[in-house]
Amino acid sequence: MIMEGWRKGFLLSKQNPSKTPSFFKSVAVIAKNFILKQSQKITSPNWVRDDKSQFGFGILSKISILLIFFFLFSCQRGEVSTYKKYLNHNDTVRYVGKQQCRACHAEIYDSYMQTGMGKSVHFATKEHSALADSKMPLIHDSIKNLSYQPFWKNDSLYLKEFRLKGKDTIHQLIKKVNYKIGSGQHTNSHLFEINGYLHQMPYTYYTQEEIADLPPGFEDGNNTRFSREIGLECMSCHNAYPNHLEGSLNKYESIPQGIDCERCHGPGEVHVKQKLAGNIIDTSKYIDYSIVNPGKLPLDLQFDVCQRCHLQGTAILAEGKSFTSFKPGMKLSDVMDTYLPKYEHDNSFIMASHVDRLKQSACFKASEMTCVSCHNPHKSVTTLKVNYFDAKCMQCHDVCEDEKTQNCTSCHMPKSTSTDIMHVAITDHKIGVHTGIKTKKGAFKGLVAINNTRPTNLSKAKAYLKHYESFEANPIYLDSAFSFLQKSTGNFTSYIQYYYLKNDTKGLVNFVMSNNADSSKYSKSDLAMSYSRMGEVFSSQNLNVDAEYFFKKSVELMPFVIDYKIKYGTFLLKINKKTVAFPIFIEALKLNPTIKEVHLNLGYINILTGEYELADRRLKQAIALDPDYILAYENLVLSSQMQNKTSELKYYLQKILEIAPNHKAKIILENL
Repeated sequence: MIMEGWRKGFLLSKQNPSKTPSFFKSVAVIAKNFILKQSQKITSPNWVRDDKSQFGFGILSKISILLIFFFLFSCQRGEVSTYKKYLNHNDTVRYVGKQQCRACHAEIYDSYMQTGMGKSVHFATKEHSALADSKMPLIHDSIKNLSYQPFWKNDSLYLKEFRLKGKDTIHQLIKKVNYKIGSGQHTNSHLFEINGYLHQMPYTYYTQEEIADLPPGFEDGNNTRFSREIGLECMSCHNAYPNHLEGSLNKYESIPQGIDCERCHGPGEVHVKQKLAGNIIDTSKYIDYSIVNPGKLPLDLQFDVCQRCHLQGTAILAEGKSFTSFKPGMKLSDVMDTYLPKYEHDNSFIMASHVDRLKQSACFKASEMTCVSCHNPHKSVTTLKVNYFDAKCMQCHDVCEDEKTQNCTSCHMPKSTSTDIMHVAITDHKIGVHTGIKTKKGAFKGLVAINNTRPTNLSKAKAYLKHYESFEANPIYLDSAFSFLQKSTGNFTSYIQYYYLKNDTKGLVNFVMSNNADSSKYSKSDLAMSYSRMGEVFSSQNLNVDAEYFFKKSVELMPFVIDYKIKYGTFLLKINKKTVAFPIFIEALKLNPTIKEVHLNLGYINILTGEYELADRRLKQAIALDPDYILAYENLVLSSQMQNKTSELKYYLQKILEIAPNHKAKIILENL
């Protein structure tokens, strides 16, 4: 009976592969029931007396066969415990680059390069930019009174920031665009690089509506202009893994162009070596463990490959892990937990929430579907036939009697705007009946780790802290974080973050005085941030010996983070150690000459040393980088006073009042 069922199931799988998983499940259940019945017979005295020899060979052999089949079907269903470890999971295996993959897989490579992932990042040239065929629209930030105009110079893209007063241009800053980020299916945003430091620019082209606007997060007075750092967390999803410089947040030694083959298949060095050595495996029969084929992974690990990036939220790394630690075939929750805020009655979603929405679908819950059940990662959706996704639906839902396109997704996966990116309509991956009625969020239920049902208390504490700092400064998040911190261990850096964000100076000082940071438990990045914050707080309490030690430690741990150098140097100026501070700012200037705070502090040092002409040049350079930089104008006021230049003094005071009408400069100007 079992063998006949298996034979029929095999034929069914050949005729309709989509039915195969459910059949395996049925056979496994039948096998389980059969084994239970036979085990009951084993304990029966009457049955044992019938034929012991038959029991010894026949029944045991049948049970063994059934167990083997049960085991095989369990492998097919994808239990984590039943697969071998891939050779390219070893940390010594290097990434070889997508061109190496193309040598043997040219057809797949050429097809993949036309997908959104393949086009995710590239040089900002006409060939790769959506702006090449646009009207190059100008945008205006009415809150900051700044305008942005892209323009081409030969094949290079530039962005001009400017401000008008009447018909006069009173501010202008031009930067070359080095990279466009985004496939162009929804957006093209823009990045600039200097000495390896990568920042986002305040201009995004929204291709669906063919309009330009500020990037997500820059709107409503939050335009950070050219200072938003593109760290490894961003780059590790939007691109192939870059060559990130250790000791920095956003400095790279090289940047790939687009999400490549190895993001889904793992590093390819050992695979290439084996093939060149003639070690060829028949992958129609066996698994090649030198490279990951996601389609042959257990279902949960297959799903993890996609949800590594298609699950946007508050990502919390596990101890000892980085944003480049995950490799296909690994369990994602061993590397990171990704949290989303959940509310009562909320049906809104963010851009990269495909996994979260899909997991809410009845189709997902009632089947063994994964992302690749409907998507071929090697094919661009723009090249698919109009009824491609309908055909996918019809594999499980036989509701259509003809071959006409029904466009199932238009009703059951409608396009909608996301809550985090304007001017964009994306497919809602929650498959179901959609009313189109928007509901209010309702009460906040908490942050939920979408990829891990059992996150640690420390992971949850970190999630609330990060969500508070990065997305929404709601005090309830700090309260939740503190509650989970009290239940966890190994949390020194998280306590520092908590007291710092809560602005609890006394609490932070007391905690530091009572606890020691075991540097072996924490990443250099987390420790450096904690030390810098400890330095700030101790400095504010004039605990200068400790503050100097903490600032110095932050710079030693992360020598390429310019912000830590600036804070350390500024503290040294506060305690009258300008000769020690000067080389720190000079080093920062060499690393990145576009940071306004560096020019400001060097200018201030020049005032202290009586080098007024040099001071004025540096302070004006800071203003060229930011026309509303009040601190630079205040130092120009000081320089003018020192030089007894009354007309210039009045001019700079007036400039300050243009920016901040209630500034104390008004009193000084009146007294003059």
